[in-house]
Amino acid sequence: MSGHPSLRRIPLQGTLALIATAAMIGMPQAHAATNLFNVYVGAAYARSNLRAKDSNPTPFGGNGPLSAFNRSDSGYQFSLGVRGLELLGAEVDYFDLGSGSVSNPYLLGGNSLGIVSAGTLSQKGEAAFAMLYLPVPIVEVYLKAGIDRITSDLGAQFRPLIFCPVGSCPVPTERLALHATTTGLAFGAGAQWQFGNWGVRAEYERFTALGEHPDLISLGVVWTFL
Repeated sequence: MSGHPSLRRIPLQGTLALIATAAMIGMPQAHAATNLFNVYVGAAYARSNLRAKDSNPTPFGGNGPLSAFNRSDSGYQFSLGVRGLELLGAEVDYFDLGSGSVSNPYLLGGNSLGIVSAGTLSQKGEAAFAMLYLPVPIVEVYLKAGIDRITSDLGAQFRPLIFCPVGSCPVPTERLALHATTTGLAFGAGAQWQFGNWGVRAEYERFTALGEHPDLISLGVVWTFL
């Protein structure tokens, strides 16, 4: 039998024990390497505040047709994230803030030649965030900051003020519409309770769109691929 003389003196049981010990030492290292990046997905129900401002003038001059649009609605959000270190991570979100309408012309604007009525607004978009997890016991608290891309669809009716000397006159209306996609800064904060692979998350996010700051409060679940 060839080989090193000291190896020949090790019995078969000792050789197997050495191999098993080496495997057990290497397993935690391999496990840590595979869990270096924890990927997670999430879904949430959101209560949103739609906000937007159209800086374009109404017909014949005046302020924007939706200069004070601020309405609440229900929405939803989907998340995909990765936590690379204990305190740092990254996340991308897709959200739909819903839609809202305003019929009060005093909330929408106008000028001396007419009023704006029947305003509508819907907003949806995406955001990419850097995540900072705070060392808080029991519950995970995090801050997030990044960039959003939001598509806003605004609509309204402009009704001119027409003087009729006798009886009633037909009043023509003009439809005002704006479809715009804007980018801006986004911020947020939240808390997460983890139960194995599952987690429950409560979160607040604030976006930038058309010179205003729509926001949402969401409650959802996350699944982490440990």
